Amino acid sequence: QVILMSASINCEEFAHYFALPVHNGLNPACVFKLEGRPYAIEEYYLDDLKHILNFKLPSQRIEEPVIVREMYEVAVSLIQSFDEMEMKSSREEENRSVTSGRGSVLAFLPGLSEIRYMHSCLSDMPNKRWQLYPLHSRVTLEEQSSVFLTTVPGYRKIILSTNIAESSVTVPDVKYVIDFCLTRTLICDEETNYQSLRLCWASKTNCNQRKAFHEGEITITLFSIQRCPLGSTVLKIKLLDMGGPKALLATALSPPSIGDIERTILQLKEVRILLILLNQDDGELTFLGRVLTHLPVDLHLGKLIVLGHVFGCLEECLIIAAALSLRSFFVVPFKQHVDGYRNKLFFAGNTKSDCIAIVNAFK
Repeated sequence: QVILMSASINCEEFAHYFALPVHNGLNPACVFKLEGRPYAIEEYYLDDLKHILNFKLPSQRIEEPVIVREMYEVAVSLIQSFDEMEMKSSREEENRSVTSGRGSVLAFLPGLSEIRYMHSCLSDMPNKRWQLYPLHSRVTLEEQSSVFLTTVPGYRKIILSTNIAESSVTVPDVKYVIDFCLTRTLICDEETNYQSLRLCWASKTNCNQRKAFHEGEITITLFSIQRCPLGSTVLKIKLLDMGGPKALLATALSPPSIGDIERTILQLKEVRILLILLNQDDGELTFLGRVLTHLPVDLHLGKLIVLGHVFGCLEECLIIAAALSLRSFFVVPFKQHVDGYRNKLFFAGNTKSDCIAIVNAFK
């Protein structure tokens, strides 16, 4: 018995994929829905806020996902309006103090550069009792932990976050969520087979969960098999002798394109991981390929480790491969990236090499 659980799973797609054959067709898998007690959420789009804010929507093309300067200004004005709305509400409700229970603001931005710009816009506002907190994987652990601190009485907490919140972070006392509906997604380039973060519009599922951020975790909606390198998957198929990669991957829930599979096989042959055979399109595993299937790293980094063993510098290659498998361990405090870069140059010495800096810093 296998049970799949998710707050944003496409139930119909999974149910039909795992359907069981019956005498007159297919019977979809069972779906159980457990309804929780929802939070009271009011959702507003920019058009709904024209009676609150005086702004003109800038022209923007759907093909070019970007945050223009005017949208930052709208967001700042919106945060200012929260103060005015709560002040008016407090006067209507028995003249309670405006400083009691000011709700926190959570703004979703796609990356660190956008967080820095928004932080600067908010910091430049005079006489505002705001506490600003960046929430990004590149900022220090101490800066990330400060998000959960209790706000100074009379101040409003403003959290500028990316989708780092997808790792089940729950921020208390969030009352307002501003979503720019953008995210940076890890995409595998078709030609080079390298991964990079690209700015794109957030999916509807992401946006729906962001508005209820404090309820639970945010889930990734893109299938990994469609946006990640297929090299390791193809090698596992060859190692387990499960047939042709193209035929097997075509049976996946959301299969990759035939072109991506063919490019992956060609690149594996170019680096001598697959052997070129005249009577077989996808080739056979070489000795190097069999070794790499047992290393839990990217194939290029695995080859680096093998060559490090061959040339007698295994320790250094292991350090470099481990560091390149993760985010940089060179900590850069928020808005101090110049000092962080200088520290990295110190470890690199005269080489100006990231890899040498990694080895020297580790040792």
